[in-house]
Amino acid sequence: MLMDTLAKSSRTSRIAFSGAIIGIMAIAAYNWIVRPHAQYLHAAQQYEIVIGDKAKKNLILKTNEEVRKKEVEQLQAELAGARSKLFTPAEANRLFSDIEAICNDAQCTARSINFLGNVDKLLVSIGDRKVIVSNSAAVSFVGSYGEIINFLANLTKRTQKVLIRSLKIFSSDGEANLLECELMITVYIIGDEETSRNE
Repeated sequence: MLMDTLAKSSRTSRIAFSGAIIGIMAIAAYNWIVRPHAQYLHAAQQYEIVIGDKAKKNLILKTNEEVRKKEVEQLQAELAGARSKLFTPAEANRLFSDIEAICNDAQCTARSINFLGNVDKLLVSIGDRKVIVSNSAAVSFVGSYGEIINFLANLTKRTQKVLIRSLKIFSSDGEANLLECELMITVYIIGDEETSRNE
């Protein structure tokens, strides 16, 4: 029936009908063959752009991570250096108990050793934990000038800092060629929790 109608139609109608069929077939061929490839190429281009952006971001993040890692390593080295200048509680107790022996090694005679505790009220705390405290002692002894110098050298020759807060040297009453020395020393002690946590 369609063929009969087509055969009886005019020449322009047949051309128009053939053109319409060719146009529909061209659109269908474009949608089935060309369009999926065009969409694939467009998706591939978008994927390449996204991957490029991700690679740039990853490079930036990696560079930032490396910079921060170096900063952390530097800070850890500085912290280790600072920590090495602090006494542990056991080392501070050993130093204070060895003051008389240090005097004797330097050929000095200890007159008095007074433990003063935390005289400058230094207390570095994090929350309720005491991280760094100071501890002081007043020491009085007698010796020659060279012996006093030896005592001071023996007292301060350790890696931890021993702060000599005051030093008075004057002639000893009644003892020839001897000087009396009064000094106050302070050491800084890192808390037990900090040393055990970082070892």
